[in-house]
Amino acid sequence: MIFLYYDSLSHPGGGIGTYLHALALHLHQEGIPFRVAVSELHRSPLVDELIAKGLSVYRQPRLPGDRWLLTKRCLLLWLETQLQQGDWMFCVCPPYPAVYLSLVRSAHRRRAKVAVSWFLAPEFWPPIPEVMGTSGDAFCQAVAETDAVISVSQCTAYQFREVYGYPGKVHVVPYHNLLFFQNPLPLPTAPPWKIGFMGRLDMEQKSLDTLLQAIGLLLQVRQDIQLHLYGGGADEAKLTALAASLDIQSHVVFHGIYDHRRDLSAILLNCHFFVHPSRWEGGPCFSLLELMQAGRYCVAARVGGIPDLYAGLPNIGLLVPCGDATALSQALLATIANLAMGTIDGDKIRARYFDGFDMASAHRAWAAVML
Repeated sequence: MIFLYYDSLSHPGGGIGTYLHALALHLHQEGIPFRVAVSELHRSPLVDELIAKGLSVYRQPRLPGDRWLLTKRCLLLWLETQLQQGDWMFCVCPPYPAVYLSLVRSAHRRRAKVAVSWFLAPEFWPPIPEVMGTSGDAFCQAVAETDAVISVSQCTAYQFREVYGYPGKVHVVPYHNLLFFQNPLPLPTAPPWKIGFMGRLDMEQKSLDTLLQAIGLLLQVRQDIQLHLYGGGADEAKLTALAASLDIQSHVVFHGIYDHRRDLSAILLNCHFFVHPSRWEGGPCFSLLELMQAGRYCVAARVGGIPDLYAGLPNIGLLVPCGDATALSQALLATIANLAMGTIDGDKIRARYFDGFDMASAHRAWAAVML
């Protein structure tokens, strides 16, 4: 039996929730025995869907009051009663640092094994108290005792030795992801040139302040552009104010929260290309994989596992330094010029998706570790 474990589902439709959902559906389709064990900060419609389809899901409810750590420990106690010799606990992202070592050892007491997939590149998740909220030594010990350490990108696999001192083998396993599009989507008419962003409206990680500054620079060169922001988040008001202070508010559209299962096609059909300016990430992001399926070009920051998709392939996507508004504006301008000349080929972008990032490729790599 494989237990799919996620102890921090805080964004109902976020990337790791999407991963858990896609992985569970694929295992169900393949007839591989598994159970889902999840702790939710907010109820997730993705988990609702798994239950509606008859999949075996244990939901650990959050305990009254601010007892998030206690909730995680209760989930761990439940798991220890379920695990049997030879079972695997597959953590779709690293467990909460304060319980990680306990989790590994409780599984080993039951003679089960633990595999952990990293949702952030180790360089962005160092084992120090300021980041982890726990002992760095205990975290590194937990990594050392993990049976299968998994990197979701080739370009960050070396960091497990550098950051955690982990000397063992690091398996590279891309995210399971569902195929939404059977063919590249047609581009909208132009101009105006519509640049899209999908994700959480967060300035610290997603660097959307840099994006608005880049749009301001771009508008000094040409006026026939629009930025369309899809998603919600705590920084929406700050971003709205920043757009006004830069006097670009007439070129920026905030669309609010979306359900990618229902709204993704309309979002992609509305935009010519997309931008992903994050300051840190883990593996190739789900939104980027979905863009590639649809044949959409992307300008993205060179962080985490994103270069796995685009490095050395400027006809597929363009990488820029994170936090550099000037470089980002120049990349956006170059992309508009290439689109206007018709030199960006959606079929080639889609072909890149099937070159190691589709569901079949991801599952082959995962099965080599887990089965």
